[in-house]
Amino acid sequence: MEKKTTIRRIDWQQFIITVLGTAIGVALTFVVNGIINHRNKEQAQRLTAIMVIHDIDNTINILETWKEQEEEGQALLLYALEHRDQKDPIPSDTMTSILTHLVRRKAEYHFDTSKEQIFNSDVDTWQNLGNMKFIDNVQRFFYERQSLLETASTEDWFREPIPDDEYMKVVMESGWVTQQEYDANQWSFLRDQLYDKRVVYYINVSYARVSALKEYIDKFAKLNEENKFIMGITDREMEDYVNSITNKGIALNRADLPGHWLFSSKDQRMEYDFRSDNSYTYTNENTSSYIKTRYWSGSYKMRVSYHGTWALQRDSLVMVPDYSTSDVQIDSSDIEVEDNMKDTLATWLNSYQERTLDYMREQTAKEQRYAVKALLDSSRDKMEWTESDGGVRYWKRR
Repeated sequence: MEKKTTIRRIDWQQFIITVLGTAIGVALTFVVNGIINHRNKEQAQRLTAIMVIHDIDNTINILETWKEQEEEGQALLLYALEHRDQKDPIPSDTMTSILTHLVRRKAEYHFDTSKEQIFNSDVDTWQNLGNMKFIDNVQRFFYERQSLLETASTEDWFREPIPDDEYMKVVMESGWVTQQEYDANQWSFLRDQLYDKRVVYYINVSYARVSALKEYIDKFAKLNEENKFIMGITDREMEDYVNSITNKGIALNRADLPGHWLFSSKDQRMEYDFRSDNSYTYTNENTSSYIKTRYWSGSYKMRVSYHGTWALQRDSLVMVPDYSTSDVQIDSSDIEVEDNMKDTLATWLNSYQERTLDYMREQTAKEQRYAVKALLDSSRDKMEWTESDGGVRYWKRR
């Protein structure tokens, strides 16, 4: 009996030890999982905050560029208004720049709203953030950015006053003229526009566009500084995030670049033929917008090409074009024209071709340099170019 009692007591001791060990193990598992879940939630919270803060910073940079363009335009437009009584044309390049600021763009202003859609599409995002002041700031930013877009696209004080089609009609009907006559025709058109009340109004309120953009920039910048403070986001974290989304390719080297690289869109086809001797040939084939006049209608294709030299400097591809080698060709086979106006169309196209060629060759005297940040994908048959203004373009090896 004593032996049996002793065995039973040892069994209970083992049972208690086993239960305690299991309980401690379960408790530790819950504690560890809780720590991991908390850290995952915290990481998701910070990543979401950083993503939105970066979106606001990007918007501020875009608005800064936009404001600079408006300031440049303001000086040009006031200059044009001061000289509208002048009989002789103002300088050709100045006139072109003025018209660029007055002729309405076909495409409306837009921002990349992908981050906004991510932020607003998932309820868990809001729960993870946990800071209502930050959420309120972000929602206010999205609302005011959209308000700015609507203003820029619809309000007369923001939209360029001369419709693109109205200007293109004048260009197409110029016919066969010399450069001097062409400038006179352009000046005649511009002078008439400078007496139009809508154009005068647009010029007179140019200060308001600059002021509005500056107000948005200051407002967004202040808001974003508050966002970084209340969410505890450091400059180092922002820098690491930017690097993580920009350094996503393989550095370009000399051996990978030579060959034919192609970029194409609906109406444009660009191609670079890079050679191992550091020379290249650039070709741009562009289809014009549909043009309709009294005597002809349709689109023409223009092919521009020239040679140049290239070099790699750290992560940048630097190209130096030689515009003295420029060649311009126009294909008008898609334009329908009345029989008695075929010669007129041909002479206009020849004149346009010669003017374009003259303009390009005039650039030879100016020092030209074009640099992009270039990266390759893993196949080394796709190349990403990031331009100085932040624009990104993807090229494929042909």
